[in-house]
Amino acid sequence: MASRAQSGFPARTNSRLDAFLRRHLAPKVYDAIRAYEPCIVVSDSERHTLKYVVLSDRLIYLTENPPKSIRRVVALRDVVAIDLVDDYPEFLSSPDREINQHIRIIYSSTVLKKECEKSKGVRKFIIPFHHANANNKKVKEEKNGLIFWRSKKCRSLNESSLRSEEKIKHFSQLKSELFLKDNTLRKILCIITELKVAAQKNFILKRLFWKTSDLFYFLVNKLHEYLPESKDKNALQNKSQRVDELVTCIEIIQTLGLMFRETEIESSRINTLAAKKGTLFNLLKILISKPQIPKSCPVFDVQLMADSTLTEMSFDAKLQNLILEYTDTATALLYEILLVFQQGNLGLGSTKFAISWMMSFLQSCPPIVTFVASIVKQVVKGLSASLQLLSPFQAVLLYQQFYILKSCLQYSKTLAEYIRNDYSEEFRYFIHMPALEKKLPLCYPITQPTTQLFHEILKLVEQKQCVKC
Repeated sequence: MASRAQSGFPARTNSRLDAFLRRHLAPKVYDAIRAYEPCIVVSDSERHTLKYVVLSDRLIYLTENPPKSIRRVVALRDVVAIDLVDDYPEFLSSPDREINQHIRIIYSSTVLKKECEKSKGVRKFIIPFHHANANNKKVKEEKNGLIFWRSKKCRSLNESSLRSEEKIKHFSQLKSELFLKDNTLRKILCIITELKVAAQKNFILKRLFWKTSDLFYFLVNKLHEYLPESKDKNALQNKSQRVDELVTCIEIIQTLGLMFRETEIESSRINTLAAKKGTLFNLLKILISKPQIPKSCPVFDVQLMADSTLTEMSFDAKLQNLILEYTDTATALLYEILLVFQQGNLGLGSTKFAISWMMSFLQSCPPIVTFVASIVKQVVKGLSASLQLLSPFQAVLLYQQFYILKSCLQYSKTLAEYIRNDYSEEFRYFIHMPALEKKLPLCYPITQPTTQLFHEILKLVEQKQCVKC
């Protein structure tokens, strides 16, 4: 399949395959399909057979060309490593041979093993992806045990379309309600929460979110109303109101993070982000800035002072917890945006994002120093607080924190020097490999990538050489 002219990502333009997938997959599964590409399959049982690789949110499928049946090949939860193979496909001729990339996916069978007893051990699945136009790809299965699957009941095109129309209608309704001028903060929070929950269940809502840019701009502007400080002067002293504002902001940031996640192939996302880079950079500035909270007001009546003190303590505790939650949520979204710029460095399509631009912008913002410091402190706390293992959520957050630190060390000379000079003792006594190994369970799929990422960070901290600028 030729790549999209605008984004460089594979498009879903094969109407025959698309109709086949609609008929043979449940509507929820079909809506979760991310992309598909033509490929050449090479295995013990097949030699250079033209097929299609279909990527969903949970599985990788294979189907014939033209499609007759569909089979599950890899469960994404079983993937333990993804490597870029530096070689050329021998069956291709120039220039196609030079513009292909081979990606090796190493996975172990646990999910699919339940359906096929032949599926054992760790296997390698090599899939080529490409920078530019290339009509031939290669998939090589180095062991037997592919699992064939066929849906038990075909669903009609009308049924799938109806389900999609309902989701589109639901999204449009939420969007219209969100744009009402007389909305209260609580009403906005309820609508955004409903949008987030719906997008978690149905990938099609993510596509609808990026199809037009107005909702993205609206949410960023809404964040700007309350961060880093509220534009409402009453909130400068009203802790209850500030709690409501921060709760809403956290929900908005979580929703944005969800919309960024797994939407790399959507050209509309690239178009929206590229149309007004100022909005994206405003979002970056918001994420690295610590939210301001009101100070306590003086109370002179003794009884009122006692009652007020309890109330103040309650709101102070809530605000401090919200600040911590905000920092974690902002870190997760900043990580997603970093991926956008990192992927832009690959030269995908005519719209390019360079991570050097992003890091140059961040290092020019004064709050970035405090933000980086907070990440280092969180990492220290996570690795040294107790002997308790990290939860799955904490493990993912640690990976995101490491990724941000690596980007600072690798692409910003200013931030790299700051990390090396101000946190050398932390890396010597707290942030080291034995501490990481004690906190991360080996059974977590993210443990191996986190360990590899941490190795890279330690090298960057120790080398003290000129970084990429």
